[in-house]
Amino acid sequence: MSVNIFEIIGNISSFIVILPLLLSIYKNKLLNVAQKRLFVLLVVILITELISNILWYLRINNLPVFHFYTIVEFLLILNIYRNELTRLFSKTFFILLSLGYIMFAITNMLFLQDLGTFNSNTTTVMGLVVIFLALSYFYALLKEMKYSSLENNPMFWLNSGFLIYFSSSLILFYINNNMFKESTEASYLVWGLHAIINIVLIIFYTITIWVNPKKQ
Repeated sequence: MSVNIFEIIGNISSFIVILPLLLSIYKNKLLNVAQKRLFVLLVVILITELISNILWYLRINNLPVFHFYTIVEFLLILNIYRNELTRLFSKTFFILLSLGYIMFAITNMLFLQDLGTFNSNTTTVMGLVVIFLALSYFYALLKEMKYSSLENNPMFWLNSGFLIYFSSSLILFYINNNMFKESTEASYLVWGLHAIINIVLIIFYTITIWVNPKKQ
């Protein structure tokens, strides 16, 4: 994968989030709780991408942005699952998980990976937690006695997108950190693949916003 192709895919990956964001605004009055909370995440993603891209073109290190973004992203995703997994986990569980992650992220910034480096520790932990929550959601669906139409369930699409993205990202980050430490060309390939996976996630976000949940 050439550098030019990587840049094109990277730009698409950064700003394709505008699509589900505009759709969210258009369908504002029809959104359910999960869709509305996803809308907040989409706004944060767009702001982060704008700031990081501006810093990139100004040749300023944009990695500090992602240290703070990761914390906000984790809390917003946790807030989505908190409403969906009430039968499996208590509010205390999510509060402790939030506080524990914030403390870990701050410790990581101060003592392990400073603001000038990629925060692989916090992204890895977030990935593992989200995968656990995604699998828990599917388990909760299987436990439901009543039949429900999954194609009209926004949370089903959102949860599927999270599971695919974070599972794939963990594998790619592991490969990049452990196998291609000194290969710039191979690292470009890994980050290009990550951009493609991110585009897939945004497609799932768009489907999540697009579907109309049935009224309870």
